[in-house]
Amino acid sequence: MKELSGRKLAAEIKESLIKEVENLKSETGAAPHLIVLQYGEDAASKAYASRIEKNCEAIGIEFEYQQLINQPEKFKALLKKANKDTKITSIMVQQPLPAELKDSLEMINPQKDVEGITSASLGKLFVGLETLNPATAEACMEILDYYDIPIKGQRAVVVGRSNIVGKPVSILLQQKHATVTMCHSRTRDLEWELKNADIVVAAVGRAEMIKGEMLDEDSVVIDVGTNFIDGKLLGDVDFASAAEIVKALTPVPGGVGTVTNQVLMRNIVKSFKNLHRVK
Repeated sequence: MKELSGRKLAAEIKESLIKEVENLKSETGAAPHLIVLQYGEDAASKAYASRIEKNCEAIGIEFEYQQLINQPEKFKALLKKANKDTKITSIMVQQPLPAELKDSLEMINPQKDVEGITSASLGKLFVGLETLNPATAEACMEILDYYDIPIKGQRAVVVGRSNIVGKPVSILLQQKHATVTMCHSRTRDLEWELKNADIVVAAVGRAEMIKGEMLDEDSVVIDVGTNFIDGKLLGDVDFASAAEIVKALTPVPGGVGTVTNQVLMRNIVKSFKNLHRVK
């Protein structure tokens, strides 16, 4: 079994971005600027924002964090202000959000939507137009490309149909001419689907749900899962049993998540370039 580590790929993307941001600062006199907006006191969201801040600092991206509690209208006003502020070139709205703020995701200026989560961004992805793709979905494709995994004509099975991973990665795989099957909690015979797949993307959000005996020996498995169980990070695939069966597999941690972090940084740089009309 070949382990598809994302660490080297992530390091290469990071190194390239550091140089690019330096050049952009020289060329434009400005830097990419990300604002992260959080509503409420979710500890995991706050920890994630801290990791993003460290990644931004390492690359030269300006970072701003705003947290509001029990002020929904002020939160929306802050988001509207960020949309109009020419200094701010990227916006992230942390989830989860309360019911009264669910529509705030659609308020994000699509040009600043570095997570690719608005209907405008996803719609462009669907019809094949240039846009900022969801970082995790893009990271899956980056890993396949980096390790020269054939996609054209291959049968790909995506387990999970979220708007930020499952659906977008299925579209990206189709754009590379894979034949894609979407699986989910209502799929009748998941094991049959997996056994007949050349490429499996596991993005269901259930720790070690997919066991080695459910997979084919010639399959390539991309594990998107990030499940914290008893303080340990686990994927959606049982790594130990799958490693005994499949041809290639991404580890957790050190796989898709590692690359996703840098793809997000690249989206931040892209949004800056789009807004400043820099090629």
